[in-house]
Amino acid sequence: MATLLAVLVLATLAAAISAYLEASDVQDEMLLSVARLVESNQVLAQPDPESKGKHHLEEGAVRVWAVGGAKHNEISLSEKLKSGFHTIRRKDDFWRTYVTRANDTGARYAVAQQLSVSAELAFRSAVNTAIPLLLLFLMVPLLVTFLVRHGFKPLHSLTTQVGRSDSLTLKLDDKKDIPLEVVPFVTAIESLLEKNQAYTVRQRRFIADAAHELRTPITALSLEVENVQSASSEAIRSERQAKLSMSVSRLQRLVNQLLDLARAQSIVEQEPESVSLDGLVRAQVAQVYLLAEDKGVELSADRMESVHTFDINEQLQHLIRNALSNAIKFAPDNGQVEISVFQEKQQAVFCVTDNGPGVSEEHLGKLHQPFYRPSGQVSGDGAGLGLAICHEIASRLNGKMEFENLHPTGFRFCYRQPIA
Repeated sequence: MATLLAVLVLATLAAAISAYLEASDVQDEMLLSVARLVESNQVLAQPDPESKGKHHLEEGAVRVWAVGGAKHNEISLSEKLKSGFHTIRRKDDFWRTYVTRANDTGARYAVAQQLSVSAELAFRSAVNTAIPLLLLFLMVPLLVTFLVRHGFKPLHSLTTQVGRSDSLTLKLDDKKDIPLEVVPFVTAIESLLEKNQAYTVRQRRFIADAAHELRTPITALSLEVENVQSASSEAIRSERQAKLSMSVSRLQRLVNQLLDLARAQSIVEQEPESVSLDGLVRAQVAQVYLLAEDKGVELSADRMESVHTFDINEQLQHLIRNALSNAIKFAPDNGQVEISVFQEKQQAVFCVTDNGPGVSEEHLGKLHQPFYRPSGQVSGDGAGLGLAICHEIASRLNGKMEFENLHPTGFRFCYRQPIA
């Protein structure tokens, strides 16, 4: 409010100064207009101001004197004065003078007015301009305060309503009472709260599913530990210890996948960097090669172009590894997995194709959901988190995953992301 008042006062001063200067110009214009009348002999020179009678003018009036004649009020108008405006001093006063010449006789005349009179008129004009503006400007803060309080009273009621609410939802029965300027903001807040509610529901579902998935292997571990302890022979003990080791490995993979998913959901805080997509794919192929070799799956790269894209916190390698692992896992024994990396329409593309059974069409749109495993493809060591992790990474990197069934058999995973 103090800033507003300061600005208004400065505006008033600026208007007063402008009015003062304009009034001064008007006084000069008046002298110039009288001079034009003198040039055409419509106004004659006045006699010595000391003389009395009809020619005597009131103080402050415009005077017309002949140049080079007698002194006028002790002002000597020399013939050396050039035509135009002059300011002539007389004792403690000044005269604003315009020197001109008659058209017919060529005689020179001075049109004069006391400068103090001109300044007083200009000052009055400035004051008359400033006072109404100052009064108006002083009323502006009061008017603004009243309008803001009155106009935003419904918003204050809404704030009180939201503050007293215990839920994360904003329920408004009628938006007509809300100022029109605030409605888009309130609508955006409602949308944000709805998204937050949906996110909270997904997180709760994820936690419940994770607890369920963790409970199953932990329960199995407890039973297998008891079985190992109750083994009646060394051979049975060794067999049960092998099963226990497999269960521990499965639990370890599940925990690692949960950590990968949590890491993928938080990479938005990191800075992107340019990486070689084909280089990442070659590195991950080397990582999963033993897995493919154990299953007899043939890995082939039918198209491997040099393409660069963006990565955040080295997350793109997890997407590539999960896609390759899924292809090898669902390919049949002695099957084939084809890998390709190329550029298409300013996008880096990574595709993995296997000759496995594929996925039914109704399940394609749900493969990215956490813990979702299509019926008939539930493996003993999978938790349904691989593609969920890929989906989170893709959403952070502005990428897109595509799933496609091939005929008669096969499945293709493609990932597209803008090139660097």
